[in-house]
Amino acid sequence: MQVSRRSVLAAVGAAVIVPTAAGCLPARWGSREDEGYTGPVAAALGAEGHTVVVGNPGAPLTVRVYEDPSCPGCAEFQTEGSGPRLRRMAADGDVQVHYVLGSFLGNGSKRAVNALRASLDKGKFAELHEVLHRGQTTAKKRGGFTGDTLLSLASSVDGLRDAGFDEAVRTGRHRDFVEAADRAVSSSWIKATPALEVDGRPVGKGDQDVLDDPDALARYLRRARQRTARG
Repeated sequence: MQVSRRSVLAAVGAAVIVPTAAGCLPARWGSREDEGYTGPVAAALGAEGHTVVVGNPGAPLTVRVYEDPSCPGCAEFQTEGSGPRLRRMAADGDVQVHYVLGSFLGNGSKRAVNALRASLDKGKFAELHEVLHRGQTTAKKRGGFTGDTLLSLASSVDGLRDAGFDEAVRTGRHRDFVEAADRAVSSSWIKATPALEVDGRPVGKGDQDVLDDPDALARYLRRARQRTARG
């Protein structure tokens, strides 16, 4: 089944990326110089127990991202769209990103989300998150995100693989997190992935260019901060 960027229909669930932002936005966010950023950034388990939070808790903006690791549109967003800009903002402390990781596209997605949760224990979530999206096409040619494929991709992240991480990937240690995250996506307002929410406010159809254009994302976040400042 072909899965388009913003029409991932869920016969087994639903997932959409909605942007959410809160805080002040420096003028430099309008620059494209950071699109290729791939550096590390702090990540932690969210208070809800089914999200991964990336960036400084004191960041002025909060962006909630709904995605499925096997969704081609999500890979496009994270590699060629506005995803790299969002990662740079998180690394710079300008936004905090809350990832809600659905797995409505099947067992490969569940294995990938489990691996991402395991990488969080090693302080390597942001790195593996990027690697999986960049390696999605290759993984599909090998039958999807199998345990062996995930471990092979994880080998490219320095300091990630060890006996504990490998065991977590092979046994599905974090299945409770996987199921909780998938329920959160399925019960949300989204209908396809990727989808964003900025400060709890869904990014509407008229602003979907924020997924493709980093500058459009920066402008959207700036307007969101202005709304917040006005109360």
